[in-house]
Amino acid sequence: MHTIIFDFDGTIADTLSVVIRIANKFADHYGYKKIPLSDLPKLREKKPSAVLKHLGISIFKLPIVARKIRFEMNKEIINLKTVVDIKETLVHLKENGCVLGILTTNSRENVMEFLKKNDLELFDFVYSGRAVFGKSRLLKKMMKEKTIPHEDPIYVGDEIRDVEAAKKAGIRVIGVSWGYNTKNALLKSHPDHVIEEPEELKDIILN
Repeated sequence: MHTIIFDFDGTIADTLSVVIRIANKFADHYGYKKIPLSDLPKLREKKPSAVLKHLGISIFKLPIVARKIRFEMNKEIINLKTVVDIKETLVHLKENGCVLGILTTNSRENVMEFLKKNDLELFDFVYSGRAVFGKSRLLKKMMKEKTIPHEDPIYVGDEIRDVEAAKKAGIRVIGVSWGYNTKNALLKSHPDHVIEEPEELKDIILN
């Protein structure tokens, strides 16, 4: 039996375009650069710290901006779609005895509503928390609080910081190339695997 923990934003939910739209809306007010779509390929290659530097968001301003974007984002989550067609893969993993979970900084209620609207009520748990000190602490906290029925869970995420967090938490990690960071950027952070299609999860996890 495997426990597979999925990141939500960018891995399951197509949130990137919404985040950019919301961030651009507040750019003038908080004094940072807007993100033209033409910059997106370049930004998807960068670590979060490099993206913040590029936009001119200081570490002091970041908590305020992030809170504002997250607040607006929470209003829109339930209306979003999946970033890729992942349902068939999730069904296959469950049928083969896998426990599926989601780790998110979004509200649990909104994520549950998103799953319902997208016909993805396949997850055994949704763990929501604040990643104030980084996602690795959130992963550790979740593992401590949840009864995960497997000693060796696998984390699936779309960002460099997901890979780094899983490594710090001592968890195997699979990077997905369809979210916030590109395949090339993810490979530089040395995850256990990087995949380009959801179907590849079946081969890695079940073989």
